Amino acid sequence: MNSPDPRFLFRCLQLAQLGGTKVCPNPKVGSVIVHQGRIIGEGFHPYSGGPHAEVVAVEAVKDKSLLTQSTIYVSLEPCNHFGKTPPCVDLILKHKIPRVVVGCLDPNPKVAGKGIERLRSGGVEVILAENPIPFQELNEVFFLNQQKKRPFIVLKWAETADRFTASRKEEMSFPIKITSRPANEFVHQLRARYQSIMVGCNTAAIDNPSLNTRLFWGDNPIRIVMDQSGKLDQNLNIFSDGGKSMILSVESVSNVNSNVRYFNPGEWIDWEKILKKLYGEYNICSILIEGGVNLHQQFLAQGLFDKIIILRSPDYIGKGLKAPDLPELPFTIQSLGRDWVLEWGANSFS
Repeated sequence: MNSPDPRFLFRCLQLAQLGGTKVCPNPKVGSVIVHQGRIIGEGFHPYSGGPHAEVVAVEAVKDKSLLTQSTIYVSLEPCNHFGKTPPCVDLILKHKIPRVVVGCLDPNPKVAGKGIERLRSGGVEVILAENPIPFQELNEVFFLNQQKKRPFIVLKWAETADRFTASRKEEMSFPIKITSRPANEFVHQLRARYQSIMVGCNTAAIDNPSLNTRLFWGDNPIRIVMDQSGKLDQNLNIFSDGGKSMILSVESVSNVNSNVRYFNPGEWIDWEKILKKLYGEYNICSILIEGGVNLHQQFLAQGLFDKIIILRSPDYIGKGLKAPDLPELPFTIQSLGRDWVLEWGANSFS
C-alpha cells in the first residue's frame, strides 16, 4: 500500500464514527477524496436512508473535474445494489474516479465483494487495506447483524470487589453507590454507542432510572423494559420523559404514552426468538443490557452475548445481591479513576 493510504483511511474511520447509532440498520461509513495529496472532499453516512459517505464526499468536491485524477478512500466496500439510495459504484464510475482504496469488504451478501469486482471490471484500480480489522471493528454491530440476524448484545453491570451488585433493603439502611464519577461517565458513553438499552421489571420499578446519556453528548438509546404482566407504573422516567421506549409484555399495556411502543414477545422467554424479532421487525441492531442480575443471568445461560463490560469498585461490602456468575473468558482490565473496567468481546476479526 502506498504510504499516504493508511493516513487517509484513518480519516475515514474518524468520519464514520460521526454517524453514531442513527445509521442503524446500516453500517457506519466514512469517505475521503484526495487529489495530489490534498483532501478535496470528505463525508460520512449520517443516518439510515440518508446519502452514503461516497455521495457526501463527491458532493463536497468543488471542482468535479479533479475527480478523474483523484483517489477515493472509503472505510467499507462501496455498494453495488439499489436500496434506499442508488449504488455508490455507479457514482464512482460516473465520475471516472480512477483509484479506490477500501478499508474492508462488506459482509452484506448483496455486496460482499461484488462492488469491488464491478469497479475493477470498469477499469478502476481498487486497493484493499493491509489490515482490515480496525474497519471491521468499527462496524462490529453491523457484521454481527448480517451474520446472525439478531442484535449485538452487550452485558454491562457494576460490582464491588467482592462481587456484589447492590445492597439488599433488609441488610442496609440506604442504597450504596458502587462506582465513581469517571465510571458513570463511561457508562453514559456506552449508552450513546449502542442503539438501545434493556432493563428488567424490578430494576425499572425500584431504581426508576432514566437510562439516558445526560453525562455525555451522544444520542439517547431506545429504552427496552421487561414487564411480563404489564403492571409497571406509566409515570416512571423511562415512560414519561419523552424519550423512546419499548415495553416487552405478554399482557396488553394500556395508557401507553405516544413515545412508548408495546411489543408482545410471544413466548416468555425465548431470547433467541425475541432477539430475531426485535431485529427483523423493529430494526433493533444493538442492545446494552444493564440489569438486573436475573436478566443478565438469562442471557449468560443461553449464550446470547457478544461483549461483557464490568465496572468493578475497589470497595468490599460483605453482603448484598451477588453479581452474575461469570464464564471463563479472557477479560482485559484497565483502570478508570478509582475503579476498574473488565471487558471481554468476541473478536471474530483477528
